[in-house]
Amino acid sequence: MSTEEQLSQIKGFSSIQQWYEDNKKNVNIAAIVFIVVLGAGYYYFKFHKPNTEKEAHAQLFTAERYLRQDSLNLALNGDGMAMGTRAVADEYGGTKAGNLASYYTGSILLRQGQFEDAITYLKDCSFDDQIHAASRITLLGDCYSELGDYKKAADHYMDAANKRENDITGPVALRKAAFAYAAAGEYEDAIDALKEMQTTYPDAEEVRTAEKLIGQYEAELDSK
Repeated sequence: MSTEEQLSQIKGFSSIQQWYEDNKKNVNIAAIVFIVVLGAGYYYFKFHKPNTEKEAHAQLFTAERYLRQDSLNLALNGDGMAMGTRAVADEYGGTKAGNLASYYTGSILLRQGQFEDAITYLKDCSFDDQIHAASRITLLGDCYSELGDYKKAADHYMDAANKRENDITGPVALRKAAFAYAAAGEYEDAIDALKEMQTTYPDAEEVRTAEKLIGQYEAELDSK
């Protein structure tokens, strides 16, 4: 290394050292903040989040038992000792158990006729697996249907039908979509939903009435 290069390195180091001396307080504060944030993140993901998840699952366990027994009020509001699904959803919203609790709460509120509140909780949860995802969308469709917003309900049913193709939920979602479209006066869309059901699920029980319904809806179109 030449003398000039050595002198250049020394000057560069001196400049950095001088910059540090001039900004020592801010640099030290930034370093402390970084260490604190790093430590807090480690604690949260290593200890706090897993413990909160376990706590949420423990709280939800009793509510799920009441739900299986069809004791909706106890499942929703708790029994005075264990939380209900609503409280778990509100308090542990960032956990998997809290997410599931929102789904339970929405489904219970729907059955109890509290459709607006049910929509709030159903919109507050999401699922990666297609079965729960399709079920959540179908329940939203049921809420909108009960509120008389048949077009939105039908669109949700179609979304649910397309979320997962299976012989159990698919035909039901398409049938509900047809009824909702018809209620909204959208007979062409209703016919399309029924024809999709005939094509995709030819052996489904719902297909037995599809041809008759198609005839009815075509007659409605002709009368316009």
